[in-house]
Amino acid sequence: MQTAVPDIRPHPAPLVHPVQIGPLQVPSNLWLAPMAGISDLPFRRIARRLGAGLVCTELVSARGIRFSGGVRSSLRYLTLAADEHPVAIQLFGFDPDDFVFALEKIMEEPLLRSFDALDINMGCPVPKVVRTGAGSHLMETPELAAAIVQRCRRFLEPYRKPVTVKIRRGFAADSNQAADFAKRMAAAGAQAVTVHARTREQYYSGKADWSVIREVRQALPDQLPVIGNGDIVDAASARRCLEQTGCDGLMIGRAASGDPWIFARLQAELTGKPWREPELWARGSVICEHFDGLTALLGDQLTAAREMRHVLMHYFRGLPDARQLRQAAGQLTSRGDLLQVLRQAGLLGASGQAGAGQGCISPANRQ
Repeated sequence: MQTAVPDIRPHPAPLVHPVQIGPLQVPSNLWLAPMAGISDLPFRRIARRLGAGLVCTELVSARGIRFSGGVRSSLRYLTLAADEHPVAIQLFGFDPDDFVFALEKIMEEPLLRSFDALDINMGCPVPKVVRTGAGSHLMETPELAAAIVQRCRRFLEPYRKPVTVKIRRGFAADSNQAADFAKRMAAAGAQAVTVHARTREQYYSGKADWSVIREVRQALPDQLPVIGNGDIVDAASARRCLEQTGCDGLMIGRAASGDPWIFARLQAELTGKPWREPELWARGSVICEHFDGLTALLGDQLTAAREMRHVLMHYFRGLPDARQLRQAAGQLTSRGDLLQVLRQAGLLGASGQAGAGQGCISPANRQ
């Protein structure tokens, strides 16, 4: 149940502003949330270019890295690009030793060690994660959660990489543990806290209780950023959350899936600047850029097409004939299929390509 947060007051800083996380300055306080199956490398690059101040990888198992002996099985999730910084990696787990081992292995890899921050997942509600004692279950074991933060902070301190945590309102349906839990994480060394204003039992249903974000903001030192998450879907909701809670920034999750333009839109509308929605062909260009990026990351078109099927469901939200488009997307096996679906959706430019020479042109043919 959502608790009312009635008092609206001017935000103490401009609504859009940089955020300092320990030694790391993030250029904007509008961040992309880590989302399994969504915040892959191509989408992070797109979101960053379109205004996300910070992006984050999909969650990666610290124990998986430890028991596989290295990062090879997690490379598709941990691979970074030069143009997506600042970028955080997100690890989940329940054993401090697993986290330290995983960080050691990541720091041994030149292509991975450039990450800017570590986010520790303490909010995932998925049963297979929670059953191990990881994700949101860590809110039920604050001593263990604090030990994980402390060990990670100690390991990363020499590299000047901050440690952040993402938590929830609480675990049980009627629980409100966030403020006390956040204070413990800050005492253990967390340098920013993101609060998803729902409990684990809510998953992603019902209304987010923004009052808990305000409680966390009031409980922590001013210099430690608190980021609000949950039900941020447009400029109006973003403004309300910032003003009602006093939080330092916003993390956008489901509203950004299929709509990476939300960051540029929010930045414009929250600062009083004009905003014009992208042309249909520009949307097609971004979709094809995403497909090309997946092909490069995963190694072949068929694997990329399979991954892209569910991604297209998000991109097609709100389009005419979206149901038919989703059905066609479910059969995707190649770049040619993608072009055909985009043509059906009216997302190709006049030349028949997606965008001005971008997108679905084969990477091998690019100059």
